[in-house]
Amino acid sequence: MWAISLSVLPIFLLLVLGNLLRRNGFPGGDFWHHADRMVYWVLFPALLFYNTTTAPFGDGLIGTYALALLGGLFITGAVSLAAVRLFRISNPIGGAVFQGAIRHNTFIAFAIADYMFGAKGLVLAAVATSVLVPPTNLLCVSALIGFQGRGHSISLPRRLTQEILRNPLLIAIACGAFLNLTGIGPIPVINDFAGILSRAALPFALLCIGAGLRIKSIHTGALYVTISSLCKFLLFPAIVAGVAIATGLSGEPAMILIIYATIPTASSGYALAKLLGADAEVMAGIITVQTLIAMATLPLSLTLAAHYFMP
Repeated sequence: MWAISLSVLPIFLLLVLGNLLRRNGFPGGDFWHHADRMVYWVLFPALLFYNTTTAPFGDGLIGTYALALLGGLFITGAVSLAAVRLFRISNPIGGAVFQGAIRHNTFIAFAIADYMFGAKGLVLAAVATSVLVPPTNLLCVSALIGFQGRGHSISLPRRLTQEILRNPLLIAIACGAFLNLTGIGPIPVINDFAGILSRAALPFALLCIGAGLRIKSIHTGALYVTISSLCKFLLFPAIVAGVAIATGLSGEPAMILIIYATIPTASSGYALAKLLGADAEVMAGIITVQTLIAMATLPLSLTLAAHYFMP
């Protein structure tokens, strides 16, 4: 566990640094807001595009990843919705609980994959992201609009279309997958340009995640945080690990699945909660608590997984 803890610790230290910088007003103004936009619209799409163009989509791995990740996604989502109804949680808070249960912080997953397995880890992470990100975004938008009830003014098909057309992560995945699957492959200059941008993506993204954590919000709704965290850290990993074991997956491909199964919810859920009427304060609390929990649970989970899956 010590070796894996050391590999994960620098990632969480970047989160802590980002939070300390923001809390102390450095560098000031609206820097962190604009930095977050830079990561979301430029740096991380470049990273996804760069790695997706060479991801191993054709070797059968994507089928196993889809079975594990999408199986976990849909079952976890259904359980979280059932819990929202069982405990009679209001619709705005229910939207936050649902997002907390099924979203995944892809930035942290990529950073861990990079630190543990290098370039091969990033390529495998691109496969997992290509499988997981599109349905996750569509499910979250659909659920949050659904929670608004019949009186809302947003058309679900229209909103889903807007989400697909303006989401830079989905566009980057689609472009990279197109070049990959059609056999065109990496385009000279363009691919090198994306590769240079991608080198700045992970450290910058981790600083922005840390800056976005709101420690004061951790007291917001213990029940809501508990439901989403149990789904996120127990149910989802159990399903993913079960599929990996049942299919005989091992080595780095299995470890990437475990990384995606054990990371906290995505900080982008806060912006979507504000946009589509979910309780943004509860969402902030869920994001912060899950990120803090993951600092302890990730090393343990990855250590146990390494003992089983790594030769």
